[in-house]
Amino acid sequence: MTNRKVLVVASAGGHLTQALCACDHVDDIVLVTTHTLVNDNKVKKVYKVWNTQKNAFIHFVNIFYALYVLAKERPRTVFTTGGPLVLPFALVCKFLPVKFVYLDTLSRVVELSNTGKMIHKYKLYDEFMSQWESVARQYNVDYVGKTFDLEGKVNKVVMPLSPPEKPLVLVTTGTNSYPFPRLIAAMAKLDIYHDPNVRWFIQTGGFDVDVKPANGEIVDMVGKEKMDDLVKESSLVISHCGVGSINHMLIYQKKVIFVPRLEEFGEFSDDHQLQIAKELSNPNMTVVYPEQLLPVYSVTELIAIPRYDQTIDITNHDFAAVIDKKLFVEQREDSYG
Repeated sequence: MTNRKVLVVASAGGHLTQALCACDHVDDIVLVTTHTLVNDNKVKKVYKVWNTQKNAFIHFVNIFYALYVLAKERPRTVFTTGGPLVLPFALVCKFLPVKFVYLDTLSRVVELSNTGKMIHKYKLYDEFMSQWESVARQYNVDYVGKTFDLEGKVNKVVMPLSPPEKPLVLVTTGTNSYPFPRLIAAMAKLDIYHDPNVRWFIQTGGFDVDVKPANGEIVDMVGKEKMDDLVKESSLVISHCGVGSINHMLIYQKKVIFVPRLEEFGEFSDDHQLQIAKELSNPNMTVVYPEQLLPVYSVTELIAIPRYDQTIDITNHDFAAVIDKKLFVEQREDSYG
């Protein structure tokens, strides 16, 4: 039987969202990621790997972990959308008969990500793609489109839910470990933050919230199913501008305020969220830049915002078909199989 197992290496959040969109035509996925929050029938097994975001020594440890996973699973191909955790797998694949397919993340609009630059420089890949045509030309790599409809052109009318008695505002800051107190301070200036008639659910990723809402719950992290329920129930979402969050808001046609994380405030290691924020054009999305205040909503206005419990399909299936060919048809001759 032909081996069609793909080892997907992607950190939780936007990298993983893009990887699963790109592998939409793949039925046998083994996943290596940082948080086991995924809920996808195509994912047969999940390996949790240590996060390398703030500790470079973990890369060395993960080389041995990569060897272990690859030897145990014997995938036909390794596929990734980048992030530092993939570097040990790229290195190991260079010396093993395993094809390595790299897709740079959608959030890198003007240049390759740091991981992409390193993998490209040292030629640790069999296939290399960018999701932006100008970036692909700049680095002489392939461009075959984007993993999903970033503009939300497929928006369609579905039956809205009944208006809530007390509206919910969902706040999500993603899965990374960088604090985001600037966002909390901005929300604390809103009257609805202090109104008990508005419910708040704040997912922080782990940092402390000094000013708490009048009626709310604060957690570090939530699973995929719980987050889906919260998105459906919420009248408004306030979010960092990560690709995973963008995708999530688009599929539920959500009214959302994006606040990009910025390097100058210690909110991330670079300004890629600012880059992707400037590409958003969906009318449901508002981007708030550092010099701006959050939009003001009354309780009545929150209640009137439509909410939907049905998703729309924004996956780029033509793109997924191309990825499928790159994963299997153009396989290295010395690969497992």
